[in-house]
Amino acid sequence: MKQAVKKVFKTVLILLAVSQMGIGAAGAEKIRLYASGWSVNELLRGMKKLGQLDEFELIHDKFETCIYKLKKGEADIVAGMTLFEFIASQHESQDIVLIAVMDYSAGGDVMILRPEIRSASDLKGKIVGVQANCVSIQFLDLYLKKNGMSLNDIRIAHIPVENVAKAYASGTSLAGIAGGGAPLSDEAVGAGGRIVATSKDFPEKIIDGFAVNRKSLQKNREVYKIFLKKWFAAVRDPAVAEKSAEDLKIPPDEFKKWLETTYIYQDAASSLGMFPKAKEVTRELQEFFKTVPAGLPPAAARLFGKEPLNADSWFDDSLLRELLKE
Repeated sequence: MKQAVKKVFKTVLILLAVSQMGIGAAGAEKIRLYASGWSVNELLRGMKKLGQLDEFELIHDKFETCIYKLKKGEADIVAGMTLFEFIASQHESQDIVLIAVMDYSAGGDVMILRPEIRSASDLKGKIVGVQANCVSIQFLDLYLKKNGMSLNDIRIAHIPVENVAKAYASGTSLAGIAGGGAPLSDEAVGAGGRIVATSKDFPEKIIDGFAVNRKSLQKNREVYKIFLKKWFAAVRDPAVAEKSAEDLKIPPDEFKKWLETTYIYQDAASSLGMFPKAKEVTRELQEFFKTVPAGLPPAAARLFGKEPLNADSWFDDSLLRELLKE
């Protein structure tokens, strides 16, 4: 009798253990994938709707929030992190690594001037609106340097990128603005602003990639490799773009126009081929960060005055190389 009871008890314990294992597997933590509203990132929506991101929790948030979460270890991976923010983040956290180059801006950033400002030289001493603690100031610097000027030749009004066109349209204090392209820039253009340059004029300078927490990469290497394989297939698949447009509740043709302002790398080979260029731009940006431009507000000035760091460990192309061997 006692043996029978013991046998039943043992069986119950085994069943409970198996049950708990099942619950644990079903409730396993998903990889936290953060994405902001950059057009290329929106392809993740279509991937999600098509069941291609089952291992991930896709979280849409403001760009600044995505970066903050990654630096704090509260995000595992951020899509579309620009090299500007990637490098700035390295001064706060060495736990972030770039595993793939996604794209570069090819019209997604614009320089708009008032009609009476006929050339870049007319901006000397005048106020330009720009979000000075993000990639927009890199774009503004590229435009000024191309025209023989520097950030110290102008006065900077620090305005969030989503509000800079509205600020332009609401008065005449801004001689120009630099930042996001359409639809963010539409209000400024509607108020008479002239687009005099876009990021298409500076190819392979404003680079975006997948930035990952190092511990998450170590723990989930195979998952990330499969994700990159799916990603490169997704950017070539019209069905993904259609599902993304559907999720955004916009016509497919409009979403297609959004994507036309970027150059998207279509496969592991082309992404891998951009790593030397990404490292070159990293060196340029680290030089840019060394000197604090005049007149920056504290929120932006804190990013500057930084000596270059050793960037050798910031880039991990091993997953791309493994994909090429398959």
